[in-house]
Amino acid sequence: MTKQKKDKLVYILLWVSIVVLILIGLYVLKLVGGTTIRNISNAFQSVFIPFSIAFFLSFIIGPLAEVFEKKLHFKRGLSIIFAIFIGLIAILGLLAFIFINLFVQMTSIFSSLFQMIDIPWIQSVVSAISAFIQSNLDNTNISELLNQLTVNGFSFDQMFEVFAAFVGLISNITASIFQAIMILILTPVFLYYLIKEKTYIFTSINHVFPSKIQPHLEALGSRIDTSVRNYLKGEGVMIALIAGYFSITLGILSFFIPGFRFEMALIFALIMGLFNIVPYIGAWIALSLPLIYLFTKHLEVHQSASNLNIYIIAIIVVIILQIIEQIIESSIVQPVVLGSKVQIHPLLVLSSLLFFGGIFGFVGVLLAVPLAATLKSSLEYFRSLNKPKEKKVAKE
Repeated sequence: MTKQKKDKLVYILLWVSIVVLILIGLYVLKLVGGTTIRNISNAFQSVFIPFSIAFFLSFIIGPLAEVFEKKLHFKRGLSIIFAIFIGLIAILGLLAFIFINLFVQMTSIFSSLFQMIDIPWIQSVVSAISAFIQSNLDNTNISELLNQLTVNGFSFDQMFEVFAAFVGLISNITASIFQAIMILILTPVFLYYLIKEKTYIFTSINHVFPSKIQPHLEALGSRIDTSVRNYLKGEGVMIALIAGYFSITLGILSFFIPGFRFEMALIFALIMGLFNIVPYIGAWIALSLPLIYLFTKHLEVHQSASNLNIYIIAIIVVIILQIIEQIIESSIVQPVVLGSKVQIHPLLVLSSLLFFGGIFGFVGVLLAVPLAATLKSSLEYFRSLNKPKEKKVAKE
């Protein structure tokens, strides 16, 4: 092993050790002061989540505000307010349209499934599951515990524990609702100031640090800005292309499938395009919606004593269309649309999904890739700083 490889291995092991020690320290802090850390974490999330959403939305709504200001000659503040209003109304309206239609369809699907309970083979499956659960209950202490609770009733301690658990559940639900309301209130406020005074805000933050670090922070901020901007532009084009692809293919398929309306095909296409925001996983989650719908239609046909297998064929066709789309997307569309500047390693993307999703929930999943792009730009910048040093060492 050469000296350069040994130094690289030592460098990697050093960083791994630092990360492990930090994680162990965080775990110990959680054990020692779990409540305090939880409160600090909740306070941090209540500010970080709306700020992050506003930061990434500013790349989308900011250009719209510039159009109102330059083309329509609105004042700066009025153009930003108008752009935020139109942008948020468009986003919320689109989400409401999708979820309302999705809720209506899922309601009809579940009602169809409940109507199928009278089918003999479904009854046999339900009976088998019930018998399995009952046998497991009989073979454990659960049935004995249930009998004791039925005969003896709850003690005061048990009632207090149940009441405490209920109060904790209500408090968690209330906290979640309050956090959601604060996100809805703070996001437009942060968005307004990030569009109006983004340069001033980040310049002020930069001046807090020592003068030696300020040029690096400016260069790093410029890289992050370019990387996130390119990613969001490319992702918008990707969503439009995927939605267009499935609008055409599922729209054509709807003419040959009884009960599969063209409007439903467009809704599924739009959902499959939007779910592309969550890489790798989102496409297959969105695919489950038309598959469930078609499978339910297939069960309804069997319930009416018909031997049509057209819905099974439709399910196979939809899966094939999804596989074709994934191949075209990964091999042709992504390299052309996103380019090499925003290409992120799949391991980093999946790690970001798990990490930020675990910390910030669903919002973290949506922001995982932009945050990963930010992390990638930071690492590339620090790596570029080390290259001149490596060249000097090589010359010596």
